[in-house]
Amino acid sequence: MLQVIADPITWYGVAAVVYAGLGIQVFMPGMGSLLRMQRLLLAAAGLAWALYFGLADRLTGLDPVLASDLAFSLDFGLLLAWFALLSRLLRGPYKQSMPETVRRGLYLFWGLIALASVVGLWLSGISNLGATILAAMLLAAALACLAMVTQLHRDSPVEDRAAMRAFVAAGVLLAAPQAIYFSLISLSGSLPESWSIFRTLPVGLAGLLLMRATQIRPQWSLAVFVSPQARAYAPRFLGSLGLLLLLLGQIPVLRALPPEVARLLAFASTLGLGLPLFALLFSESLGARLRVFISKHFLPFRYDYREEWLRLIETLAAPVQRRPLPERTIKALAQIVGSPAGILWLRQQEDEPFSCAAHWNTRIWPDMTVAADDPVLTFMCERQWILDTAELNRDPALYEGLRRPEWLSALPDALLVVPLISRDWMIGFIVLFQSSSAFRLTYEEIDLLRTSGRQVAAYLAQYLADQQLAESQQFEAFNRLTAFVMHDLKNLIAQQSLVVKNASKHKDNPAFVEDAIATIDNSVARMNRLLKQLQSGDSVGPLQRVRLSEALNQVIERTAGRLPLPEFSDEAADAMSDLDRERFVTVLGHLVRNAQEATSPEGQVTVALQADHGEVVITVEDDGSGMDPEFVRTRLFRPFDSTKGSQGMGIGAYQARTFAVDAGGDLEVWSQPGVGTRFTIRLPLAEPTDGASQHEPLAEQ
Repeated sequence: MLQVIADPITWYGVAAVVYAGLGIQVFMPGMGSLLRMQRLLLAAAGLAWALYFGLADRLTGLDPVLASDLAFSLDFGLLLAWFALLSRLLRGPYKQSMPETVRRGLYLFWGLIALASVVGLWLSGISNLGATILAAMLLAAALACLAMVTQLHRDSPVEDRAAMRAFVAAGVLLAAPQAIYFSLISLSGSLPESWSIFRTLPVGLAGLLLMRATQIRPQWSLAVFVSPQARAYAPRFLGSLGLLLLLLGQIPVLRALPPEVARLLAFASTLGLGLPLFALLFSESLGARLRVFISKHFLPFRYDYREEWLRLIETLAAPVQRRPLPERTIKALAQIVGSPAGILWLRQQEDEPFSCAAHWNTRIWPDMTVAADDPVLTFMCERQWILDTAELNRDPALYEGLRRPEWLSALPDALLVVPLISRDWMIGFIVLFQSSSAFRLTYEEIDLLRTSGRQVAAYLAQYLADQQLAESQQFEAFNRLTAFVMHDLKNLIAQQSLVVKNASKHKDNPAFVEDAIATIDNSVARMNRLLKQLQSGDSVGPLQRVRLSEALNQVIERTAGRLPLPEFSDEAADAMSDLDRERFVTVLGHLVRNAQEATSPEGQVTVALQADHGEVVITVEDDGSGMDPEFVRTRLFRPFDSTKGSQGMGIGAYQARTFAVDAGGDLEVWSQPGVGTRFTIRLPLAEPTDGASQHEPLAEQ
């Protein structure tokens, strides 16, 4: 049993099964189509690699040179397949997240590896130099894949990182053992066959982890995995390149030693150089310490301000961020100093206390408020200072004798307090917590935080203004609805007021009583219809095939109580149109009343009905005061804008045009001051239907 487990063929077989399963998983229901080609390529490369190396000992009669070339090709293909998957992820959803310089540099790198490999394959049958070149090229490819994995690990912004951890672990398991294996071959010349198990097992585990990552997130989204801020490629690739050069530089020395000694020294050199690089690539704290050391001793400036500013803006405005803006503002400032967490306090009015509004990587303090006149905040606002709590404890004289405030005592890990000042008014502040590495605030960080704080304050001020605007728009929508209801009720009240006014004079006239009852019945029906529309939220009634001349006669009757009396010219008595009858009568009644109000009692108001080339043309014309062309163009159809002052609602013309457009027609206006106004409504003409009632609702289309 132990012999079977220790047999490399067993693990090659396991790896073959794993990569075959990976290929099958791609086509399973529910799996996304993104990265499908890259995963299929990787599954095919892994399956071919495992099958060949598992059966290599049984392929008798195969030329040794050809066998060596096939082995190299399959190793190279497996690494290239992993590189293709990593590269596609790092390029992002629009293939623009990876800088163009880096992309071209990677293509050039792989081109040089391919060219050197061709030379190595040509020399492999002639001398040992060819095998050394091929091993060195595989080492370079493995280190490139490892650098790509570290880049993806550093710049992926997913919140649920389970899938990304599995993916990164798969990349490390494949690239790191391969790099060690080919480093030892390059330095010592050869390795025992039994050592192959130390790379076979990780390759199989890498396939399993990739399957696990796909299972966790079947619908892969490039926008989820790759951050548009992924631009700092140089440290990863320069570190991998430096390790490659150091290892290759030892080849002449180690090849001159006995194989056993060379192998031992190669192993020690690979681990001695590789482990520190691996730790620097994957450890945040070590990376931070290295950056601080380099900036202190070798660089005049610690920050690339262009990159910092771009990162700040992208963190605040990037649409791929799923956090709300207040939380993103904390992250944006925390990234500058490497802070792991922070809390945001905000206020909306100048006299209000600051309230805890958002948190990032820590718990929120909803009951904690800070007074607007707190001495520390007043000092920071007046001096525009960043409060360094360590410096405050160490040298209070720099802060004019201020002491650590009580509200900050509840946050023992608080390191910095950054004021957010917009237009000389402090809308809030952000408390950043102590980073994992040693940190000391310098003037460079102070200037960068102060400038970034102002930008963050501008974003938050706009955010708060948008919230207030949204609330005011809701109230405005309610007020507009109320205005429309008042407009209709005003006309109904005017209609009934006219009945009441004439009741004392004509109450003994049966015809008047009959007409008054009909008027009240019509008003009740219209008010019920209005109530129904308010309850349902639908402002459009049922469509009917309406004889327009009869509807216009009804409009004339409703407006006959005012002077001048409207005159009706009916030139299309049989014209019909499909529309909401009650809405049509209401809209035309508004236009006629507006014409009467704009015209003197001795003037003239005419309503005309015509048929013209498949259209119905309705004209309401008066010889009244008229309107200025500028008013017609810019204000006439704007709701709640009226020339009647407090006597008008300013929505009659707006309702008329809305009705005409909803009915499939159009509305035109001509007006001239002192001459008069003409409204022209064009509606589609409907052919009369035999046996159909004009009041029967049309069937829904």
